[in-house]
Amino acid sequence: MSMRTYLTPLLAFACISAVFLAGCSGPGVQPLPTPAPTPAPTQAPVYPAPNSFSQTDNGGTYNVSLDEEFELRLPENPTTGYTWVLSVTDGLSISNETYLPDDTSGKLVGSGGTRVWSLKAVQPGVQTISGIYSRPWESRRDASTLFFNLTLIVGESSCGSATCPVEGVSARFHVYTEGDTGTTVQEGHGETFNIRLRENPTTGYSWNLSISDGLGRTRDEYIPSQVGGQIVGGGGIHSFYFVTTNAGEQKVMGEYRRPWLKSGTITRVDLEGGFFGIMGDDGKKYDPLNLDARFQKDGLRVAFDAEPVKDMASIHMWGTMVNLVQIEEIPGFTLTVMVV
Repeated sequence: MSMRTYLTPLLAFACISAVFLAGCSGPGVQPLPTPAPTPAPTQAPVYPAPNSFSQTDNGGTYNVSLDEEFELRLPENPTTGYTWVLSVTDGLSISNETYLPDDTSGKLVGSGGTRVWSLKAVQPGVQTISGIYSRPWESRRDASTLFFNLTLIVGESSCGSATCPVEGVSARFHVYTEGDTGTTVQEGHGETFNIRLRENPTTGYSWNLSISDGLGRTRDEYIPSQVGGQIVGGGGIHSFYFVTTNAGEQKVMGEYRRPWLKSGTITRVDLEGGFFGIMGDDGKKYDPLNLDARFQKDGLRVAFDAEPVKDMASIHMWGTMVNLVQIEEIPGFTLTVMVV
């Protein structure tokens, strides 16, 4: 066998080996692509709040500390007739509103500027800011109408802790709202806690709170929703601070009513077949002749105005006969505090 005969199979084997070592890839062969991973579903992100919000934050959700102060700045040009109308939920207070023109000289007509609101988060929970940019005389909203929406998560929604230094109280305390009424909570001896309830004094209604001997009230503040000018129906938040002084079970009880009306408790009287009267907080018994069926509930707290009935005898022989001029149920708040 000649040398040529041996070299031919060796060269063929070497070529085949080289093809495999190269990954078996030639001009017409492509490697399989690696499949891209499927992204996991995500929720809308919640960001820490900046000191100032702007139009770029529209539609966002942010965390805000209780009693934190911040600004909202939106571009505005009143010379075109368009202005921002802002509305906020009860847990936010607007302390100031101003317009800052871009041209401070006042010589450049139509230059526009910025509308600035100073706000404060005064109630825990989810609070919202909504704005409409339009001309007030146009009832129909068209494509030129702009909207602004912001969601703020303030502290904890119920019975949560908030880090918020307040003069005269400890820096860390629990905050309770209407949603906590009827519940039992625990506080340490000598600790401060806060109750914040919605209130609207412009309507004549206000909270009247009473506490047991083992609690002390340290601070009482009404925070209007619009500090720049009290508006009828605007309302706000009434904030009460308490300190625990004695161990054991303590109570906070409140009623939301107009102070000039009489107050009392509906009482079922088991005389003459049974009837409903009012045991007044003034110690008097009232026998109403026109008590509506919806108020005939034993133990119901009511506020009322009544006129005595003259020249008429009652078979009930209980209290003073009256005709009710006005009567309404009194909303209440009760919190049981176990001090350890």
